[in-house]
Amino acid sequence: MTARDEIQTELAEAFADDEELGQAYFAFTAKRTLPGDGVYNPDTGTYEPAKLPYSGSYWRSKFTFAEIQSLDLTSADIKIGMLANATEQVPQVDDVITLADGRTARVVEVSGDPLGATYSVHLKVN
Repeated sequence: MTARDEIQTELAEAFADDEELGQAYFAFTAKRTLPGDGVYNPDTGTYEPAKLPYSGSYWRSKFTFAEIQSLDLTSADIKIGMLANATEQVPQVDDVITLADGRTARVVEVSGDPLGATYSVHLKVN
């Protein structure tokens, strides 16, 4: 078992247990606007952008002191983390994520850890 697999397995077990981290793990849904002409809507006679829906789970994270100093953050910015194997798609900039509390936010930045086991996602609430 690789280090990545071991990290993902251990974290998945902890998030599945309400006595451990399960109470801090939430489901999200997301949509990505795909490039191209889109899908023709006969009712309006126009092409609408094609959307790729996906879902997964996340935990709330916090910005580091260095991020607070270097990023142009507002009080509506949020940082979440997710296991790479707990999302159907890797989030991309400009994807729209709907969090468990119903808020929607746009992905501003995505970074992975060196092993590729987790992602940190910077969101800007719409």
